[in-house]
Amino acid sequence: MPRRPTSLTADPRVRVVAFVVVAIWGLYQCTWNLLGANVTGDEAIYVRSGWAYVHGDLSANREHPPFAKYLFGAAQLVFGQGVLGPRIVVAVLVLVAGAAMFVWLRRHIGFWAGLSAAGLWLLTPRDGAGPGPRLDHLALLDPVMAVFALLALGAAWAWIRSGRWWLVPVSATLMAMSVTSKVSTVVLLPAFLLLPLLHRDVRRLVVGGLVWALTFGVVVVLLYLPMGIRSAITYMIDFQDGQNTNGHPISIDGHVFTFAPWWANLRFFGDGVGAVMVVVIVVGLVAAFVVRPDRLVAYLGTALGLLVVFYVVVARIALPTYYEAWMPLTLLLTAIGYARLASLRPRVWWSSLATVLVLLSVVPAARVSHVAWTERPTGIARVDGWLRSQGINGGRVLFVSATPTLYNPYFLGRGTMDPGAGPFVAVVVGSDVRFPAPGAVTTFLRQERGSLEATDLDGLRVYAPEDGEIRNEGGVLGVSR
Repeated sequence: MPRRPTSLTADPRVRVVAFVVVAIWGLYQCTWNLLGANVTGDEAIYVRSGWAYVHGDLSANREHPPFAKYLFGAAQLVFGQGVLGPRIVVAVLVLVAGAAMFVWLRRHIGFWAGLSAAGLWLLTPRDGAGPGPRLDHLALLDPVMAVFALLALGAAWAWIRSGRWWLVPVSATLMAMSVTSKVSTVVLLPAFLLLPLLHRDVRRLVVGGLVWALTFGVVVVLLYLPMGIRSAITYMIDFQDGQNTNGHPISIDGHVFTFAPWWANLRFFGDGVGAVMVVVIVVGLVAAFVVRPDRLVAYLGTALGLLVVFYVVVARIALPTYYEAWMPLTLLLTAIGYARLASLRPRVWWSSLATVLVLLSVVPAARVSHVAWTERPTGIARVDGWLRSQGINGGRVLFVSATPTLYNPYFLGRGTMDPGAGPFVAVVVGSDVRFPAPGAVTTFLRQERGSLEATDLDGLRVYAPEDGEIRNEGGVLGVSR
């Protein structure tokens, strides 16, 4: 007669139900309403570049590697030109990463650790690229880079544990796909060297390292070859070095920094995941490094440390999407920490504490679900519709307190920040404190208030003449009828 489960968590029926809930909920979070979020400026660049790449034009966006944009372009061949196909690519990769997390930790630690890692990754917020709570609902390079890096690290771990040598080139290929999506994860390379050392296996370090390095190099060359590898990499290095030298303006709490303060990416991480998840993650990380840390913790911790040091200490640029690079590793370690915490004695007390803390993540996850259900295009995505309702079908639009990354996805070729590039059919005033409105525009809006139709669209103020167009005469803007 089979032995009955000793606890609720050991009951196979409970595990099946929990797995199904996380799987279905995660599928919903990743795939529902993919066109609900606005198209962001960077996303539009990557999507247009991908479309151009698969049609033989590889001249765009050479400041970043090409592989993610190859995927975005191929997806558009299947689903049509636009953001839908590329967003499906990212959604599928996020789901694959969740499955990999589950399998990885389930084998090494246990079912609930694997399910916790997958659930935290698939369900909780990672805001930063737009109005929605998940930046990996968008066709950006960061999630593609992060997922392939995670898969590469996982394949290397599976090789060192199982001895299956075919996993070495698989890991190297996946890592090449990560680095050629966005180059930041190149800082992870020392972690792959550390892995054989942790297992005190010199043969695997030498032989496996050579096979891995050779495969990695060949795949990088093959993926870069269509762009012209020397010119593309030289251009990328010069561009990124120029940004590190000249800065990249970023606004935090109304203050504009030319060079981001060292804590900026940590701040974006905190804002992006929210206060509840910060608590859940910090407690889990501390537990992972304090409660019986093993080789897996050392391996993942080293990789996480390399990324955090690069983004926080080395890089002089910070953007709200950058912390996505370290989130898969962070959440893996968080899940490990709670599994170890739950194993302490008295087990009932510690496992209850770990369960409560992990379940706290349901609160922000529910918010993500609500937004996924209700999200609709806002702000800049509504401007052209309002102009058409005013009988304005085309024409140039002047944007102030805004940047091309805001308006180009919807007004490419029609939008400008130059008051001298008119005539204009409308003026749109944003809220970007880095670019205050020119005096000529402020004066025009004040003096011509009575002859302008105006509306507020989710924080954007739109002005259009009741009749005629806006012209610049000697530096003075006025309505010409």
